[in-house]
Amino acid sequence: MKRDEFLHLFGFGAAMLLTGCLGSCAGKSDDAKPGPSSGPGTSPGPIDFTLDVTDPANARLNDPAFGYVYGASGRVIVAKTTAGGYVALSAACTHQGTLVQFQPGSSQFQCPTHGSVFNLNGGVSMGPASAALQSYSIVQTGNVLRIKA
Repeated sequence: MKRDEFLHLFGFGAAMLLTGCLGSCAGKSDDAKPGPSSGPGTSPGPIDFTLDVTDPANARLNDPAFGYVYGASGRVIVAKTTAGGYVALSAACTHQGTLVQFQPGSSQFQCPTHGSVFNLNGGVSMGPASAALQSYSIVQTGNVLRIKA
């Protein structure tokens, strides 16, 4: 192999490796974005929004195998507990900001990146995260949940 061929292949391989690493290190996956009303966001401002539990965009909230959706531009995770109630917590893991996911079988929130686990109140059950997720109040009126700080 000639030197220029080697350098060309090496550069292409390094670019592919870097692209793959940056994509996987971002902490965002299709599983972490359930439905059209979801997705991570960094929009500032207070948390105060409503969520219709019967809206097809929120169908995963009522799915016992899934049990959660994101709201407020991805800043809040709303989950349905096995008891039939709802909880709302900040969606970003306090360790490195990856969106947490609800585990309905264990009624816990887990960070898919480094495995931090949070209880239904947002408290840390297992690190590396050391700070709790913020909890938001929920008022249910019929099929509509109002989530606010």
